[in-house]
Amino acid sequence: MEKKTEGMNEMNYSTLLMDADDTIFDFPKCEAAALRKALLSFGLSFDRTVCEAFSRINTALWKQFEQNRITRGELRVRRFQELLAACFDSGVDSAALADCYVEALSEQAILLEGAREALEKLSERFSIDIITNGLTQVQKGRFALAGLEKTYQKLFISDEMGVGKPGKAFFDAVLAEIPEKNRRRILVVGDSLTSDMQGGRNSGLDTCLYDPKGKITLPHPLCDYRIGTLEELMSFAAKKGEN
Repeated sequence: MEKKTEGMNEMNYSTLLMDADDTIFDFPKCEAAALRKALLSFGLSFDRTVCEAFSRINTALWKQFEQNRITRGELRVRRFQELLAACFDSGVDSAALADCYVEALSEQAILLEGAREALEKLSERFSIDIITNGLTQVQKGRFALAGLEKTYQKLFISDEMGVGKPGKAFFDAVLAEIPEKNRRRILVVGDSLTSDMQGGRNSGLDTCLYDPKGKITLPHPLCDYRIGTLEELMSFAAKKGEN
């Protein structure tokens, strides 16, 4: 685990607020599997070009959602309006395709390598809560299939809460429900600078970026720690357990 400063004491945390997609779930694989099923069910082709186009469109729209520029409902349908316009000459109903995709995505519980083992180890020492901007139908379905219920306490989904990351209101709502009230003992863990890290900063929480591709280096204004593998979080837990 890379630290912003050597003076930080990572042994003091009791609670981890962990993101879901690209921190626990392998979202690119889940997305591709769900998109393939949805497109084929409407008689549309699926290939790498289509998958990459959808991923670009979806990522860009989620960024707009984080910035409060579009609503969740707009995001849900617009990504398929844009995909159909870019890749297909078809009269397929984008809203119907969107519904099919969401249903298919709720069935995809592909975990990142080592995620299950990391959560099991971490849950022995830390109280873990999941914080996600995902859709309720999708996240509840996937977590139920993944069989991770013994590793975390609560599943906080912005779709249910009416507020999302990185907004302070989202984190305030989470903090109001979890037992730990000392913000210095809570660590936000996630892969997104704009959602997880910024959200943690907005609420005065320490942050740890899951960054397997090494896109950033410390010091960074949004990150107190950076990890390249989930195993580093397990080492983190083991160190704390020795004290």
